[in-house]
Amino acid sequence: MNICMIPVRKGSQRLAKKNYLQINGKAVYEIAIEKALSVNLFDKVVLNTDDPNLESAVTKFDIDFYLREPRLASSEATSEMVVLDFFKKYKCNRVFWLNTVSPLQTIEDIKNFFNKTIDDDVQSSVAVSKHQVHVTFKGQPINFDWAQNFAKTQDMTPVLSFNYSMMSWHKDEIEMLEGGQLFNDSTMMIESSIWSSILLKSKEDFDLIEKLATISPN
Repeated sequence: MNICMIPVRKGSQRLAKKNYLQINGKAVYEIAIEKALSVNLFDKVVLNTDDPNLESAVTKFDIDFYLREPRLASSEATSEMVVLDFFKKYKCNRVFWLNTVSPLQTIEDIKNFFNKTIDDDVQSSVAVSKHQVHVTFKGQPINFDWAQNFAKTQDMTPVLSFNYSMMSWHKDEIEMLEGGQLFNDSTMMIESSIWSSILLKSKEDFDLIEKLATISPN
């Protein structure tokens, strides 16, 4: 069984109640639910939250509601802890984490992520964004050399950044998760479109997403 888990925390550290913000008249968690259902790929879709008030709010959708323990919604709770708890509740082969903070994520990206994960039968996977740019870390070049002529960006080897719009774990990775590790060197990195990489983390992000939602593919 392949389950899509949509995590919704009642609180938020950087942007208050970000999961309840509305884009085009729909809360971002509702957008995530509708997209998860529309692809018709998951055996089950589950809203995983610490907010009991959402149970009645999502009765209009054909999904499961899972009320997690308050400790799993604190700022100290890790993604590993949330996924492990979910595996204990739902005995499934694979959990797909669909993020609400990527409200412009496209249907095609969701389908592509699911199909690549299943077709390659990988143990874990994460959505990434490709960048062909010159990158430094702590002042040191990552993908270029100061002493050499700068390559044209279109000729550069891309660097990948995690956007976390989607993630997945097979049940065989429970031991890894129990060890406090979210991914490993066998994790498949699946490229997503620029739409899926625009994350809702701040008021500025929300203002941008509101504007872009009028022209986004779906």
